[in-house]
This record gives sequence, C-alpha cells and structure tokens, in this order.
Amino acid sequence: MNKIYWDKDKITILTDQIEAVEHKHYAMQLFLGLEKDLNIDVSEKMLNCNCILINQNICHSFSTGNRLHISIIIEPTSDFAEQLRVIMGENEYCIFDTTSRNDVVEHGYNLLHSDDLEIYRAFMQTLYHFLGIIENDRQFDDRIRELLHHIENCSCDEHSISSFANMVSLSSSRLSHLFREQVGIPLKSYIQLHQMQKAFLALLNGKNITEASMLADFDTPSHFAAVTKRMMGMPASLSLKNSVFLKVFHA
Repeated sequence: MNKIYWDKDKITILTDQIEAVEHKHYAMQLFLGLEKDLNIDVSEKMLNCNCILINQNICHSFSTGNRLHISIIIEPTSDFAEQLRVIMGENEYCIFDTTSRNDVVEHGYNLLHSDDLEIYRAFMQTLYHFLGIIENDRQFDDRIRELLHHIENCSCDEHSISSFANMVSLSSSRLSHLFREQVGIPLKSYIQLHQMQKAFLALLNGKNITEASMLADFDTPSHFAAVTKRMMGMPASLSLKNSVFLKVFHA
C-alpha cells in the first residue's frame, strides 16, 4: 500500500513497499518508522533508527522489509529544508530520537485509516513541532496567486517559465524572483513537481508511460522515468502499485 501526498515543497509517502537501490538526489529526505526501527544504508554505513534526515546528494539505499514507514522528499531550497539544514549543518545525516514523542508516530498511523487532508495536516504540524520547524503563513501577490491557481488547474501543454511569465505579464526573471521570494522554492522546481504529479495522475487514469510523459510536457518518457527515480528512489511502475494520490496544496 502506498499513499502519496503531493505538497508544494515536498512529497510525503506512506508505504511498506519501497525497495530503493543505492541512489542520491538533489532533495533532502526524511524517514520515519511507524512499526519498528528502520535499517537504512547511508554512504555505505548501515544505520538502525526510527527517524532520520538525509542531506541532499548523499548516497543511500533502503528496504522497508514490509514495515510501514513515512518518507518525505523535501525540495532543498524550500523554507522547510532551510530550517532543517540549520539543524543538521554539513552532516550527511541527522538521527532524531522519537522514543519520548509517541504523538508523532500516532499521527502518522492516522494517515493509514483516512484520506482526509486535515489528518495529513495534523501529522505535519506534529512533525514540525517535533523537529522544531516554524510554518510560515504566506500572503501571495495577486500574480503569484493567479499562477498557482492556473498550475493547480493546469490543462496546458507547455510548462516553461516564459509561458507562465507571459500569462501574468511579467518577465521570466521577475516572475522567478517573485515566486521564490513568496512561495519559498524556485519556480523551476515547483513546475517539475507539478509535471510529476500530472504524469502520475495520467498513469492512474489508464495512460501509458509515453502518453503520460507527453501530457506532462516531459522531454521524453526516459526523462520522466529518470526524474521519478531520482526523486523517489523507485521506478514509476512501483510508485503506482496499490497507490492513492492526494493533492495537498491549494492556492
């Protein structure tokens, strides 16, 4: 079983099925065990822990061993990642002790029994509190709100910064700067996460890999496959198996 929550700056996966070979990616990644401690290999060092944050571009491999856990793939230039980076410094990874915080695990378990997004938000708030993360309540410029709404309800064939800039009557550089300033991640990264989401939803609706890749404006099916493997540590076919997809962020 996989539940995959798509948010503006992260992908949260509740699963007991991941078999991820050694890989690394530009995103930071947090693992939280819900049943037993996790065994995870980081830079050829086997670690046993309940909660671990792995820095970006660090080699790691992981097998769930049929144990339920939560994995969060975090866009590395987001506010969330920037606060985590202060906590972990230049270390390859940081292990957190959850033994005195059963509420984190309990809220994680609640995701198993409900698709209500308020349950997910309650889990994230508990996790943020545990990690010492402060959520920023952002007020968006009207043009950024228009863009977010457009992408949220996207039916376009082109996903370029220049096309979105024309839509809101800004230059590409000005839109990129304003988006990063207000949303907290680069527009290019946000667009790529949106393309992944659009491709997965197309696959769930019966499209094949080629059709889904074209609908989401990836250069080629192999480009979509490479982005999925880099971000999620597993191929799209495994990501889709017994999966429920839930969109979290709304403009």
